[in-house]
This record gives sequence, C-alpha cells and structure tokens, in this order.
Amino acid sequence: MRKKLINKFLFSRNLEKALLFTFLTFSLNAQAQNYPDRVLLSTVNYQSYEAPTGSLPEYLESFTENLSGSKITRISDKNVFGTSSQRIRHNYAKDQTWNSDGTLIKLAGYPAAILDGETFDFLYWRDIPSYGRWANTEPNYMYGTSGNKFVKYNVSDNSRVTLNTFSDYASVDFGFGEGNQSNDDKYVGLIGKNGNDKTLIVYDIELDQIVGTKNVGSNGNLDWFSISQLGNFAVVSWADNGSGSTQGFKSYDINLNNEIHVNSHTEHADLGVDANGNEVIVSYNGPEGWNEGSYVYSARLDGGGVTNLFEYPGGIWGGHISCRNTDRPGWAYVSEQCCTSHDVASREIFAIKLDDSGIVERYTKHHNNVDPGYMHSAMAVPNRNGTKILFASNWENNEIMGDAAPPAWILEYPQTQLSVNDNQIEDNVLTVYPNPTDNIVNIKVTGQNNSISAIQLHDILGRSLINDVVNNENTLTLDLSSYPKGVYVLSLNINGKKQTKKIIRN
Repeated sequence: MRKKLINKFLFSRNLEKALLFTFLTFSLNAQAQNYPDRVLLSTVNYQSYEAPTGSLPEYLESFTENLSGSKITRISDKNVFGTSSQRIRHNYAKDQTWNSDGTLIKLAGYPAAILDGETFDFLYWRDIPSYGRWANTEPNYMYGTSGNKFVKYNVSDNSRVTLNTFSDYASVDFGFGEGNQSNDDKYVGLIGKNGNDKTLIVYDIELDQIVGTKNVGSNGNLDWFSISQLGNFAVVSWADNGSGSTQGFKSYDINLNNEIHVNSHTEHADLGVDANGNEVIVSYNGPEGWNEGSYVYSARLDGGGVTNLFEYPGGIWGGHISCRNTDRPGWAYVSEQCCTSHDVASREIFAIKLDDSGIVERYTKHHNNVDPGYMHSAMAVPNRNGTKILFASNWENNEIMGDAAPPAWILEYPQTQLSVNDNQIEDNVLTVYPNPTDNIVNIKVTGQNNSISAIQLHDILGRSLINDVVNNENTLTLDLSSYPKGVYVLSLNINGKKQTKKIIRN
C-alpha cells in the first residue's frame, strides 16, 4: 500500500512538473509586445511632409505604411455606416476605444458604433451613456452619466443600471467629457451642477459612496476633472493658464484635500504613469515653454517636479496626447497636428518615453488635415498595451474634408512570437550569469566589434518589463530584485541580431 502511495505521489509530482513545463514552454513562446525601434530624439532627421499618393484606401482595406512598417486599416465609412457625422470616428485621444480585453471597439456619438476589436467589422449600434467610458476590469461594461445619475451600461444587451442618484444636483457630468475612472474602476471624478454652480465629486464605485467634494462655484473656466490612473489623485484642469486659484493644473488627494499646483500650462494633456512609477500629467507646452525649448512636458501630480520631454530644435506646436496605454506605463502617445510647412514631426504619430532620456518611437504619418475644423483632428489613442493605435484622418482627400468628420483608422505594429530559441549568433559570444539568480544578472558580450544596442525583458506571460536602448555596451548588469521569483525572457540586440535567453530568479 505504501509503495502504491509513493508511486502515486511520484506520478502526481511528475505530472505537475510536466504541466509546469508545458505552461512555461507555451508562455515563453507566446506573443510578446513589440514596438518600433527606439531612437534618441536628438538624432532624428525629420523630413518635409509628403501627402499620400494614389486613391483613398477602401473601407476595411489594409496596407503597410513606410515609417515603421505597420499595417493600417480604414475601419469606418460614411456609406456603410449611413452617416458622415461624428459617429464614423472615435471620440477623443484620452477616451480608450478598446474594451478591457481588446475584443470590442467603440466609436463616438449616440448611438455609438461597436466594432469587432480584431477584425474591425461593424457589429451593432449601442445607446451608450453620456461620455461612456469602457470599464477597465469588465469587458462588456461602460460607465457614464444620465441626468443626475451615474450608471453602468452593458454593451452586450444594451441595458443600464443606476449605481447612484446624486439628488443634491440637477445633473452630474463625467469630467466634462475628458475624465476617466482609476485603472481598477474604483474611483471616478464627477461634476455636480446646479445652474452655473459646480461641485467636484469623487465617487467610490466599489463602496457606492462619495469620498470627497469640493464646491468651485461659478468662478473660473473649468475645463475638465478626472481621477489619476492609479487612483491616488483627483486632478482639475482650468482652461486658463497661470498659477491662480482657477488657473493651471491642480491635484488633490482622493478626498479632495491638499491642493497642489502642478503646472501653469494647460494645453491638450492626459494623465499617465512615468517610467519611474510616478503619477503624472503629460501636456503640450505653451509659448512660455517654447521660449525655453520645451514643447511637451511631464509633471508629477505629487508636486515632485516637471520633466521636459520634447526639446528638439524647432519643436512641435499642437495636437493631442494620450496615455491610455494603461498596460504599458512610462510612455505617452502623441499625434502632432501642426501645419505641413513645419517639418518637425509633421502629421506624425509617435510615442515618447516619460523620463529625461529623449527616446521616441516613430509610428506613422496620419495624413490628416485639420483645416476643416476641430472635429477633423487626428486624436490618436493607443490600445491598452500600445501595439495598436486608432486615429481619425481625412487622408488629404477633398471629398472627405468636406464631411462633418473623417473616418477612423487603426495602425497595428507587427508582432512576433517570443521564443527562447531565437539564438542567431554564436553561443560563445554572449554570457549571462549567474543563472538561476537571486537578484543580479550579469550580461557580457565578447568578440571583436560585438556590442549590445537594445535590451528587453518579458515575464512568462509575455508582458514587457524592460525595453531600452543602450549605447553599444559590452557589459550590463540587470537587477531583478523588484520582480517576483519566476521565469523571465531576456532579449538582446547584438550587432543587429536578436539573442534570447531564459532567466530564472530563485
């Protein structure tokens, strides 16, 4: 009997090991997120803008663009949708268009078109709530307002339930159209209105209770109100620049106490998380910033300072910023909308790293002419991991430029399988030790003219943890102490060739 129990135990252990091996093998060969080459902004040689040639791409037609080699698909059409209104495009740069698992896309308007998140086929019209925002934790739900009610909406059956009626106010607004709830769907910022009198409200969705209010009356020009991504701050944008009580960006704790003046320049902006994990606001700069050579900045919501991001001579002048890449913190996506006579990033979509490195990823030219009016802005918004970008564009087409709004397009950066078998150089060139490791991993490249130009680290689910360019180094030290014990995949670019190693942290 004892022997049978031992054999049963050994079989169970072997089965567990086999299943673990299968899981690790599957995970390490799963799709990892890939992004365009990282380049130092100071080394970019921007060229004069060139408008697209040839006929307008058809609805659901895809092609490969030239800047990053991405696939672009037109996903809406006024004839197919039966309208040339706002409903053929998306709403705004900081309104996430993909639901939480990436299976659905919403466009703008009421009713709103819901598309398949992978094929981009039209699925149905839905009566979404006012300024409906996808839930971050439940793929079929949105949050929004209706009168003085905060509601939760089910896109699958077009139904809604009231989560709270704010009876002290005639109506409540979801951040004046530019708000977002925290990434965990716990906190949301609302604006209660009684005539011209306005009150900022932080509502805890999970506990169904108000955790903070601040009456701002009818003074000042309130632009928007939102909760930060990690839920640590409530943030107000006043339309007027300056440091006065109703000017600039202000942050508060989640109970709407402890006001901090974050920055005086309030151009188009979004709330994000920087490369060091700090909650920030990323914004275009105004003329005062231009005079100092800064065209985009990142400011910490805790008052910890401002980092100038885009300091290229000549600068950029206007467009939109999105940090809706919530599964890829440390980056902001920018759609530059300035005139074509200005060469720097003219009509370009790019991502910029939220630190002082000056690193950018260049994605594409959006070919959108904003001359017909604000509704024709590109307003690029990335999906949650930043591998896809939705934008609006009239494609420099005179017929489309005459419509109320341009169609929507999606860029997809090519993705490849992550594999530990990607060894493309001699094994004796690269040494990674100790492996397994407790914390520190040493990386050494030997041989004449061999050097490392880029490093990536993924966990076993394919999530990107490190993605950096390096200055042709021969040795690097990697500190894994902040990551859980487990299996990781290290990818290095050595002389233009990819070398991948499995690392185990004990």
